[in-house]
Amino acid sequence: MDNALCEAYDIRFEGLSILECGAHREGHETEMFRLSNDCYYIEPILAELDILRQQNTIKRENTFNYALTKYDGETSFTVSSWPGNSSVQHSEEHLQELASRRAVLTKITVPCITYKTFIQSIIKKPIDILVLDIEGGEVDVLESMKELNVEELPKIFAIEAGYDWEKRKILLKELGYKIDFYFDNNVVLSH
Repeated sequence: MDNALCEAYDIRFEGLSILECGAHREGHETEMFRLSNDCYYIEPILAELDILRQQNTIKRENTFNYALTKYDGETSFTVSSWPGNSSVQHSEEHLQELASRRAVLTKITVPCITYKTFIQSIIKKPIDILVLDIEGGEVDVLESMKELNVEELPKIFAIEAGYDWEKRKILLKELGYKIDFYFDNNVVLSH
């Protein structure tokens, strides 16, 4: 997706704050931007976060063991044996797909944080680009972003279209975003 962003926007991708949520073990959505920007990663599965932290181009202090949600504290989290499909809140349709793939689902408890707390208390600055791929928890995160000031909202938003895309699209429009383009299963919007 990083090449698609560079081609779509006439901005310098240097000195930006970029957050990838649901980074998994690779953080591949922001790989191209790591050397010239402040890239942050939120990953609730500690084993995946540890693998992410071993990459030479990722600053360990920019990786955080949380699930991004609508509240701060702890939450139940479902780990899927099907890579990249773990979530705080799977849709019924997603669960059926995972069952058809014979994925093993395991419940764990993970620390959770809101986007607002993350930018105000953890990194203490707004995010320029937010990559949100959290397998079903997007609607809750978008709902919680309604309490932000306009300058706290990400300028560019990359979000997985997902099973509940219509709900996500409505919330993104309410937050002031416009769809710029679709890329694979992702939608890129600007504020």
